[in-house]
Amino acid sequence: MNFIEFTYTKADGTESKRAVLPLVGPTKFVEGIDVSQMPEDEFVVFCRDFSAMKSAQHEQTMAMLEQFDLKHNYRRFIPEQMSDITTDYV
Repeated sequence: MNFIEFTYTKADGTESKRAVLPLVGPTKFVEGIDVSQMPEDEFVVFCRDFSAMKSAQHEQTMAMLEQFDLKHNYRRFIPEQMSDITTDYV
């Protein structure tokens, strides 16, 4: 898992030191699993199972965030406003 530390400059010019475990990286693309060629009957089963898996993962994530009192700590940062960036693997 990546761990990023940086200085963040807000639009009003204030700066803060941040430490983040990134979940989503900056991108200009739509990324996903291409199911264009999947037969419809398999698609229905896949969607059901994939949705159940994602739901279970979300529930586990929310439980862990609550356990460590991080439920309200999700943030989004503009890369152009980040400086002094250090990335480590933890």
